[in-house]
Amino acid sequence: MSVQCEYCGGIYDAAEKNCPSCGARNPNPVTETPKPQTSGRTGKPTTIQELKDFCQSKGMPLEKMRFFIGEDYKAPRAFGIFQDESGQFVVYKNKADGSRAIRYQGPDEAYAVNELYQKLRSEIALRNGNSSGSSRSVYGKRQSGKARTFKGSLLIICLAIFVIMTVFNLIRGSSGPRRGYYQYNNDWYYYQNNAWYLFNTVTNDWGYATPSSDLQEHYNDYWDSSSYNSDYGVSDFSQSDYYAPSSSSYDDDDDDFNSDFDRWDSGDTNWGNDW
Repeated sequence: MSVQCEYCGGIYDAAEKNCPSCGARNPNPVTETPKPQTSGRTGKPTTIQELKDFCQSKGMPLEKMRFFIGEDYKAPRAFGIFQDESGQFVVYKNKADGSRAIRYQGPDEAYAVNELYQKLRSEIALRNGNSSGSSRSVYGKRQSGKARTFKGSLLIICLAIFVIMTVFNLIRGSSGPRRGYYQYNNDWYYYQNNAWYLFNTVTNDWGYATPSSDLQEHYNDYWDSSSYNSDYGVSDFSQSDYYAPSSSSYDDDDDDFNSDFDRWDSGDTNWGNDW
């Protein structure tokens, strides 16, 4: 963990009692290094070390998966996160042609870790077939006829419940923001599963957002549509890494990270795009 000197602006270890550059006193030195979490789940990883420990606890072969945590990996076809010499945290993707796309570079370690954490989840979901709706996973494990029949019946029941709840909510009025696109102060937002996302015109991508109280309190005034329109001038949120089907939850669950890591094929990843 690093801190910035209030006097000279230098970056140094939080355990140091004085800034090594100018000698100014560290007002809040860290006297005890927190023990890394190696078992159990108490929430999302918020530091590089916690993310590394989490992946280790799940038995993830990170090098095979092409995720390099705490490392400025230079070769093509890689996702990674590291802290640079200035103390900033960098989240990156090395594309197939060797060029690097920076997802985030800044002082917020928790935000940076979450960016890579969500990408890790989406890559696992891709290989588990969570977004394809197919009866076969990416690894080709065909489900039995009974399993397909059971899942088909369960799907019908879930759809029936969803339709009933939708009609009920329409009758009694919405109790919260609707899933879809919102325009506020010339910015475009997307809402799903109790979370807001903002389209960043600099990076041309979606990211987590904490909208103003005005938008959160008067969301109906800014709602546009649940469907994408190219006239918005932003990318389709359903094509982003944050999109979750409306019939499923995007809560953190240990089941999200179950995968056949022994048969992981990094060729399934789209290494041509920026993220």
